[in-house]
Amino acid sequence: MFFRIIIVLIKVLVVIFFTTNLIAQDNNKQDTYLESKYYNKDSNYKGNISGKVRSSLNKKNLEFATITLKRLNTNEIIEGTITDSKGKFIFKNISVGKYKIIFSYIGFKEKEVNIETSKKKPDFRLNKILLEQDSELLSEITIEEEKAIYESKIDKIVYNAENDLNESENDATDVLRKAPLLSVDLEGNVSLRGSKNIRFLVNGKASSFFTSDIATALQMIPANEIKSVEVITSPGAKYDGEGDAGIVNIITKKTIIDGYNATINAMAGTKSVRSNLDMKLGKGRFGFSARAGTFGSWPGRIGTHMYERVDWENKDSYGNPINPNILKQEGITENYFQGYRGSVNAFYDINAYNSFNSSFRFGGRTKPNNINDSIQYNHGLYDSLSYSGNYISEKTDRTLNMEWTTDYTKKFSDNEERELIIALQLGGDINNGNTYIVEENNILFNQNDEKVIEETFQIDYTHPFGNSNNNIRNTKNINQRGRRTKRDGKKKSSSTNKIDIGIKIINRDREMVYSNQENNIYTLSEEFIYNQLVTASYISSQILLPYGLGLKGGLRYEQTKSSGEWNNNSINPFENNYSNILPSAVISKSFSPMRSIKFSYNKRIRRPSVKQINTNENKQDNRNLTTGNPNLKPTITEQYEFAINSFGRILQGSCQLYYKHSSNVIESFLDTIINEVSISRYKNIGESKQLGTNLFGSINLKKLSLRASFDIYNYSGKDASLGYSEWTKPVLLYSYFVGGSYNITNYWKAETFGFFRSPNQTIQGSNTSWSMMSIGIKKIFKNKRGSIGLRIIEPFNKNKEFISDLDGEFFTQTNTSIMPFRSFGISFKYTIGKLNFREKNSKTKINNDDIIEENNSSEY
Repeated sequence: MFFRIIIVLIKVLVVIFFTTNLIAQDNNKQDTYLESKYYNKDSNYKGNISGKVRSSLNKKNLEFATITLKRLNTNEIIEGTITDSKGKFIFKNISVGKYKIIFSYIGFKEKEVNIETSKKKPDFRLNKILLEQDSELLSEITIEEEKAIYESKIDKIVYNAENDLNESENDATDVLRKAPLLSVDLEGNVSLRGSKNIRFLVNGKASSFFTSDIATALQMIPANEIKSVEVITSPGAKYDGEGDAGIVNIITKKTIIDGYNATINAMAGTKSVRSNLDMKLGKGRFGFSARAGTFGSWPGRIGTHMYERVDWENKDSYGNPINPNILKQEGITENYFQGYRGSVNAFYDINAYNSFNSSFRFGGRTKPNNINDSIQYNHGLYDSLSYSGNYISEKTDRTLNMEWTTDYTKKFSDNEERELIIALQLGGDINNGNTYIVEENNILFNQNDEKVIEETFQIDYTHPFGNSNNNIRNTKNINQRGRRTKRDGKKKSSSTNKIDIGIKIINRDREMVYSNQENNIYTLSEEFIYNQLVTASYISSQILLPYGLGLKGGLRYEQTKSSGEWNNNSINPFENNYSNILPSAVISKSFSPMRSIKFSYNKRIRRPSVKQINTNENKQDNRNLTTGNPNLKPTITEQYEFAINSFGRILQGSCQLYYKHSSNVIESFLDTIINEVSISRYKNIGESKQLGTNLFGSINLKKLSLRASFDIYNYSGKDASLGYSEWTKPVLLYSYFVGGSYNITNYWKAETFGFFRSPNQTIQGSNTSWSMMSIGIKKIFKNKRGSIGLRIIEPFNKNKEFISDLDGEFFTQTNTSIMPFRSFGISFKYTIGKLNFREKNSKTKINNDDIIEENNSSEY
């Protein structure tokens, strides 16, 4: 059925494609005559012009040299750019023909080179451009190059990580700690506005890795490959409806590679170890890269914990429990983990208008958790039912994720921003969990095996419209006194206004096999088959108006069909179908690319995860268990937001006020205690609301960078069916982050950060508060190919205390754990090989961000 739907959609696509081409051909009739005067018959075939600029005196690379591309017969400026730190430059998508290239650099004499490209050889490379110094100008020159670290867009804040001063980050987790509005704890769990329900994308793509294990997925992305981080608090209709907190999109340095490169990165500490090998190979229009790594804890963390639960049936007139039952457990815990991850990526650009991008990723982890506890149970009415003893629990979770994605991107010659993308993705998860509980010569064994197959088909089309800002692109030039001026160059049609349309189909098949054994005798054996089919379509538009005004609005329609059955008929089969219309709108006023105000509204959906629907009894011990609920409804959240952003060269700041209202909130709810056994189920809580503000500020000096953020909001909920007919008393929650980095010299970097988060709140209680402090220093090798660093976690606190409280109509419960967290680590990184990088056009568009992510801890 899934592939039949795909065939129908492809036929629809052909009709859309044919229609849009007819429209484009009609719009371009007027341009055809004008272009024919100077363009030959092969002008629609495009290539790339690249090269390298050096000083003729000492052969050193010249960074920030100005390169201007002109048409030879008309002297028309086609494009302009500047060289990078290695003296390299690239002009992309240039129509074949005869050109003049002008090279200029302050303090050097200008140079001109004539070239010709053809359909047979569309690419041209100049490797030995040598500029001679001009002694008369050299003494008058000073250069100041400003690179923006933060930018404010119509619907997001962009953190340009590649422009930041500090170079001590290892992976994406470290980079996100410096991004505005985000909070990251030591185990890599990310929060936005106090919520972990964030959708993570990489170059606009989400995957099963982020669904099952966010922390591990973030650690798979090296920090030095991250170009920027987009924090989207008001997602538009183009994004899947999931993620009521917002979306974090990590943009990597999408590059085409000429040459080879290999990097080894390793870290060893008192609490964790990590190693990675990264290789790249490419030539011309083809590129290939592979990455593999391992991570783990060494040795495991050994801590202590204390658990107390008090439950009762009745209270006296003063509200005190009558003859309560009291359960106490305390003992020693040990947990550790071992994991691996890898990826293979390849791309091929057929020409300037057609390209393929394909990748295969995998990752796995083993995480044992052992408990050795003493037990004391006092029955309130009958002493004969009281007892004491000991138990041992050994719980091991093993995961394996695999994913293959292939995208085809079609660009159009009439407008470089017009784009069609067809994407296919096939992913799978294998999760195996085993639990042994030994108590009083009684052995309980629970096995929980899960398999998930996910198929995705997606089509996205972007069509620009309206004026194109007079088709002018500004290129940078430098006058003789070192001041930057603007040079105008005409360019092919482009537009800041656009309309996006698309369709998407996601088919998920899940098989969950679970069983219980007591003293090697089966007491339960079941197989749960679950299917979910999500179909979606959207239309979205962005319009930039005069006076810095901008509008962005859209409508997304999502239909979900889910069904489940149990092969042994322990539970009746079910079928749930629902449809959702998700509108979004943003109006903004920009005073500059760095300063703006905006107001937004959006509606989001949150579907339950595998863990929340699995009906297996997940036991930590014989007196506490949690089970899933396959009949969960999706959470619907409406959000209103007002934001002020100002990001200057030295001072940056952002203030956001927001209100969120959610219905059918999914929370774990303890609703039954039978024979001293508490049973928690995932349920839909009626409503919850939040009113809060985010404050972010930073200062960036020449060598010193300081940043801080503060989040404060209140939480309250209600559900009459669960005994909360009125809104619970609002609870004030908050978190803050402070951090800084300092460039001691060109080769020594130092960084520190601290973080605190108040307890998370649910309708029944709260989870533990969290804080962390880190200090690090790194030595960069003089050849810039490697580094060695030292990091200290929690230098002033050896242990961490975690407290979680629940309070219900007939019980109270407190769980306290103390774990060692102070650690020391040494990192090493080195790169061999030589590459010529330039930006890559294609990027994947699969965004499966429609279900709840599970925030599993993986690496300390």
